[in-house]
Amino acid sequence: MGNEPEWKVDKQPTWLVAAIKKTITDLPGGYSEAAEWIGVTENSLFNRLRSEGDQIFPLGWAMVLQRAGGSHQIADAVARNSNGVFVPLADVDDVDNGDINQRLMESVEWIGKHSQYIRKATADGVIDAEERAQIEEHSYQVMAKWQEHLTLLFRVFCAPEKSDAREYAAPGALAKNSTLCMEK
Repeated sequence: MGNEPEWKVDKQPTWLVAAIKKTITDLPGGYSEAAEWIGVTENSLFNRLRSEGDQIFPLGWAMVLQRAGGSHQIADAVARNSNGVFVPLADVDDVDNGDINQRLMESVEWIGKHSQYIRKATADGVIDAEERAQIEEHSYQVMAKWQEHLTLLFRVFCAPEKSDAREYAAPGALAKNSTLCMEK
């Protein structure tokens, strides 16, 4: 087992534990509220989040807590550690052009923050660990907001496989020709 890659033998990675702990501490009642949501004792939660413990925190519990807190920290952590980006999907019935444009503006704002920070971080010719973490966070936010924008844009203005986009879209050129959104 000593020759195995770290990711292969790590039954409960520290990044996942950190995301679960953050999800719990963000609940208004913290660990006591989390224990109520799951139906276990606080000690049971602590035991499953110990770094050298013999128990693991069930993914189902983590998802219940994430939903209870209205966050997506665990999904973000899994996406990041899978070299991806988590993109929450809004209910299309609650989306209008303003929401789509808002996601675009948020992406542009994150690009601006990212650009300013890159200048600052590279001014001395070296990116240290703290700067790298900040750059990765900014990059993740840029990608997530951009994907949210694109996802909403296409979900609202493109025809679903067995429907017509005109049902969902405001009048306009895109809504009139549903073949514009088809993949080639």
